[in-house]
Amino acid sequence: MRRVIALLGVLALLVAGCGAELSQEEAAAADAERFLAALAAGDFTLVWNALTGEARERMGSDAVSAYLEQTQVTYKEVAQAVEAEPGVMRVRVNGLVLTDPGRTVEWPEAWLTLRREGERWAVAWAEPLFDLALNAYHNTEYTRALALAQAIVAIDPYHYRGHLELHYAYRGLGRLRQAEHALRTAEERTTAPQRADVAAAWARFKLSLGDAEEALNYAQRALVLARPYSPGTYSPAWRAETLVLAGQAALALGDAETAAALAEEAAEADPESPALAMFLLELPALPAQ
Repeated sequence: MRRVIALLGVLALLVAGCGAELSQEEAAAADAERFLAALAAGDFTLVWNALTGEARERMGSDAVSAYLEQTQVTYKEVAQAVEAEPGVMRVRVNGLVLTDPGRTVEWPEAWLTLRREGERWAVAWAEPLFDLALNAYHNTEYTRALALAQAIVAIDPYHYRGHLELHYAYRGLGRLRQAEHALRTAEERTTAPQRADVAAAWARFKLSLGDAEEALNYAQRALVLARPYSPGTYSPAWRAETLVLAGQAALALGDAETAAALAEEAAEADPESPALAMFLLELPALPAQ
């Protein structure tokens, strides 16, 4: 059913576009709409054909096919297209919702990058590589994480996520100057709903460098930035992990009382948090009040 509805949307766009020549911005927005409709329909052929040559070469068909099988995509509307540079458009998408096994993430605002290729605006989309890069980092496969992050950035340098994955990969490899540069670039690329993600990454980075005060400031900032987008974008589990991060920084500063209070908040957010369970082992026993 979702495929039929999406394809009807594509047909409606084609009919509407027959009356007059579209501007570059309108044409890019229309191509973005066709791509999103195909994505929502789970139509591999239409999605694959809409991608840039760089995206097809870097991702391969297996990664795209696996993503479509595991992820359901819905969206509210395609909004304006803005020229980023000659031959490159950024198209805003409102109400993007991504659902895969075990989680749903809502992005009230998302952006697609499109590049002019011949007579069409092709979509520079790298989403199937995001989790692959992050999982490689968590599995300490840092060289693989770096290669995947570099592929994401090559496909779409305007999306913050590729630069964030570069940061994690460089951290894992001990290349700290490059890790910091990548994180600053990720921060520059964020939109409002994405800023909490990068602030939390700054907190982790600062804590790993031994700068507990800055780590605490960034963790607290991340919690504030996430508040308007919780729980749709930032889940209770994310909040608990970030509260634990703040607690670790407080503990490193010698403030066990604040660390314990943050742990209590984390338990309220997600009592099953693995990060919280580990942190509770670190907390010293506080004197009875």
